[in-house]
Parts: sequence; structure tokens; C-alpha cells
Amino acid sequence: MAEVQGLGERSGRHGRGRRGVATTLALALLIGVLSLAQGDVAGSQTKSTKKSSVTVMTSYERNLAAAMNTARKRHGLRALKLVPGLMRSAGKHSLQMAVNGYFAHSSPNGASFFARVRSFYGGGSPGYFSAGENLLWAKPRATPRAIVARWLASPGHRRVLLSSCWTVFGVGVVRSTHGAGVFRGRTVMLVTADFAVKR
Repeated sequence: MAEVQGLGERSGRHGRGRRGVATTLALALLIGVLSLAQGDVAGSQTKSTKKSSVTVMTSYERNLAAAMNTARKRHGLRALKLVPGLMRSAGKHSLQMAVNGYFAHSSPNGASFFARVRSFYGGGSPGYFSAGENLLWAKPRATPRAIVARWLASPGHRRVLLSSCWTVFGVGVVRSTHGAGVFRGRTVMLVTADFAVKR
């Protein structure tokens, strides 16, 4: 799944104050779950009889970030800088999806991905802030290059990954054994990539 939102504000002239301009761009709202795993699991809520465990894949995150920047450079775009705030935003979301057994941009409390990303990185009331997010779940043996190839093959994910507007990003990857909820007891890898620009 891929999604982008932006929020801009500009100062008025001659003491007219500030006015907000909110722009929401739905680059892609893909129906169904894009995954390298088998079957359509959308809407499935069956419980696993085995206890689920979740592991953060820190070295995989670094390798995936490098593969993403390699793809951007190959398409004539600048490499993005990894920032702690977006690493925390993406990591938290992948962990929440694994623990709660769901796959969506929104948080368990219903908050949008944009609100989450902005809370981790958009501080300081920037004049302009925009964020994008790519998600994917896959079998754990999927390589970082395979994840990037999957995103590049999907028009919505491709537009987010290869947008020239981003300046920073973060990735969060977890492995869930005997995944809960929609993962139906499978062992899966959950990937969140958050992109942003503020000025």
C-alpha cells in the first residue's frame, strides 16, 4: 500500500496572518494486500494456535535503506538521508501491525499515517510538510532488492519511492513468527518506509 499527504502554510502579507493550505494527494490506494506471501488475506481474522513473537530486523533495515537509495540513484534522483524520527515512525508502525495482526496505513487508534509521521518528524510547525509511506509484507526470505523491485513494479509504490520531493526517509522492518490476525499464523516480515520533506 502506498499513500502521500501534504500540508502547507504560508504567511500572509501586510499583517493578514497565516492561512493554511491542506493538500491531500492519494497517489495510490491499492486494493488488497501486496505481498510476496501466498493467498489473499484481506479481512481474515483467524487466530493462530501458537504464540506470536516479533523481532526487529535492524541490519535488514540498513540494507533495505541502501537498496532504496540505489534505486533512486539509478533513476537520476538524489539519495535520501535516514533520520531517527522517521526510523522511529516506520519501526513503530511495523511493530504495531505485527502485534495487532493488521495491514494498513492507519494506526490501531485510527490515526492516519500522516499524523503519525508528522508527530515523529514534523515538529517545529514547518511552513510546509509532506509525507509518503510504502508498506509491504512478505515471506522473511525476501531480500531488500526483492522488496524494492516489488515497489517499483507497483505504480503507486513507485511514485512514492521515486518522488523527487522527498529529502529524508526511514524504514522499519520486523519479523513476526506465527503472525496474528490477517497473517493467519504465518511467519512474515512487515516493512514500513516513511518519506518526508519539510521547510
